[in-house]
Amino acid sequence: MSTGVVACPMDITWTIQGVWLMESRSSRGMCGGCAMSFEKRRGTDRGNRAPGFTLVELLVVIAIIGILVGLLLPAVQAAREAARRMQCSNNLKQMSLAALNFESAYKKLPEGPMDGDPDAITSSGDANTAGHPENGTCCRAATRKGWSAQYKILPFLEGNNIYELGRDDPPYWPNVANNGGEDDVAQSLVATYYCPSRRSPKGYGSARFGRVDYAGCAGFYSGRPDSTIDYIPEAPLGAPAVSTRSKTNGGLEYSKGGAIVWPGEGGKRTLSDILDGTSNTIVFAEKSLHTSQHGRDGGDNERWNNAGWDECVLRWHFPPKHDKDTVAPLPPEAYDAYTNWNRYFGAAHSAGLNAAFCDGSVRFFSYSVDATLWKNLCVCDDGEVIGGEAL
Repeated sequence: MSTGVVACPMDITWTIQGVWLMESRSSRGMCGGCAMSFEKRRGTDRGNRAPGFTLVELLVVIAIIGILVGLLLPAVQAAREAARRMQCSNNLKQMSLAALNFESAYKKLPEGPMDGDPDAITSSGDANTAGHPENGTCCRAATRKGWSAQYKILPFLEGNNIYELGRDDPPYWPNVANNGGEDDVAQSLVATYYCPSRRSPKGYGSARFGRVDYAGCAGFYSGRPDSTIDYIPEAPLGAPAVSTRSKTNGGLEYSKGGAIVWPGEGGKRTLSDILDGTSNTIVFAEKSLHTSQHGRDGGDNERWNNAGWDECVLRWHFPPKHDKDTVAPLPPEAYDAYTNWNRYFGAAHSAGLNAAFCDGSVRFFSYSVDATLWKNLCVCDDGEVIGGEAL
């Protein structure tokens, strides 16, 4: 860097970021050699200066980066949703296999829930007056025998520690806090029962009771698909409605042909009952739930283990819907904010929902699935055998 520089004792030389600066102590200015050397060095440094970005070039680079992010972000989001959907499918796979293992142990599929005490209504139809009143109470079972199928399969789902929190206490009437350990079980969150596309495991309400995103298939529902709808679909998708305040709270009158049955009067479902074939009969599937009403919607406001014969743990044959297409409940200030009971299956996935079958398989269905086909898959003994090409 000093080639061609003539030393000058009269001057002090500095270098600042590669540019030589010289200050003369003489009032007469630089000597000729120093001035010449300085000009030569200054010119040479200009020519060797590293190139930089202009403002326009910087803006162009930023724009290109923004375009690339815009192109890549949807792909990343799609990959994440695909992973969540796969996890959801695996959850249902575990549930269907647990139901089959339950069947191997007890020679029947796990029964659904019941309002009241299953033993209070015997197989002969006579009321057991020593137990809970036969008409029960809305949305609660009196013993763990009437808890949900999701509770009953826990020992086959590596959830025996939660299952054992339940006890065979005497039926309660009126309500006894934590009877049978129902509160202890409800506060235990089962990660397998939460769809990762919708929410992480969490409890709701002051008691922090858990919920479930997968409902048992109760078959054909004789009534309206949604409690806010005033019409009943025409056959074969609908039938006249009946009173929900029957002794069964709708367990028999409303539901027909489901893999998950009402346990009153000795009700049970065996694999030999599934005349349409286990590969053509849904046992569990994702339930619809309004996007802004987690934990308080009409189908999500009850504990996961003891909701009674209720939309929180059961769904029926109506065409499935995306969460965003479900009808919202009444506003919180309304007299009853839980009056919108959605009885159809559905999911938070953008394209469709997962459904588990009685043979242990899991399949993905579009929300635009043929309504009659879906109804046939929800009913186990209607004689409507589904060809492989239809699936």
